[in-house]
Amino acid sequence: MGTGDATNHACSLVARGSASTLLRFPRNAQQTTRVAAITLAACSLTGCVKHLPPAPVPESIVPRVAAAPPPANTARLLVDVVEGPAPALRVYMRSEPSHNGSHLTYRFSEAPETLCPTTPCVADVPSGNLLLGFPVLGDPGNLEVELVRVGPEPSVYRRSLSIYDGHTGTERVLGIIATALGGSSAITGTALLPIGLARGNGGLTLAGGISLGAGAALLTLGILAIRHDAPTYRPGSSNHFPLPPAAP
Repeated sequence: MGTGDATNHACSLVARGSASTLLRFPRNAQQTTRVAAITLAACSLTGCVKHLPPAPVPESIVPRVAAAPPPANTARLLVDVVEGPAPALRVYMRSEPSHNGSHLTYRFSEAPETLCPTTPCVADVPSGNLLLGFPVLGDPGNLEVELVRVGPEPSVYRRSLSIYDGHTGTERVLGIIATALGGSSAITGTALLPIGLARGNGGLTLAGGISLGAGAALLTLGILAIRHDAPTYRPGSSNHFPLPPAAP
C-alpha cells in the first residue's frame, strides 16, 4: 500500500459487546479533530476579559500648577490624572499611502507625541479638537485616546485612568485544559454517534453518546472556569470643565 493511497489510516479501538472492533479513521480526520479542539480552546479564550463598570467621574478640582501667561492665539488646558503623576500624550493621525494595483488607498495610524512628561501640567494649544493619549495601568503597551474639544477659554481636563489586571490563577489553567479535552471528546462523540446509529452498533452508539455528553459538559465547565478567572478591565473616565475665574 503506497503512502499516497487513500486507505492510509489511523486506528482506534472500540468495544462491541464481548469482542473488540478495530475502527479505521483517516489521518486527516484525526488531524481535523485535533485542530478543531485547539480552535475551540482558542475561541473560548478570546474576548474573555471581564469589563468592570467605569471609574467614577473625577471631581471638578483645579490642580495647582504654576505657569506663565499663555502665548497669543492659543488655548490653555490644564491636564490632571486622578491616580497621580502620569504622562499625557498628544496623538496625531498619520496617513500612509498604499498602492493596490491601480488604486491608491491610505492607511491611518496613531502617532503619539509627548504633551506633558508628567501631570498635572499646563498645555497651551490651538483652539479646536485635540486627541489626548493616556497610559492604561497594568498594560504598558496600550494607549487610551480621548477626543477633547479645546475652546478659547482656559479649561481643566481631569482623567481617571483605565486599569487592566491580567493576573489569573490555577482555575484558568484548569479551565483551558478542560476546554481542550472537552472539545476533543465532543468532536469524537459527534463522529462516532451517527456511525453507530447507522450501523445499528450499540457499543459504538454508546461510546459516541458518552463521549459527546461528557465532552460537552467538560467543555462548558472549562469555559465557565476560564471566564470566572479572566483578566479584568476597568474603563477610565474624564471631566472637562472651564477654569474658574478665581483660579490662578
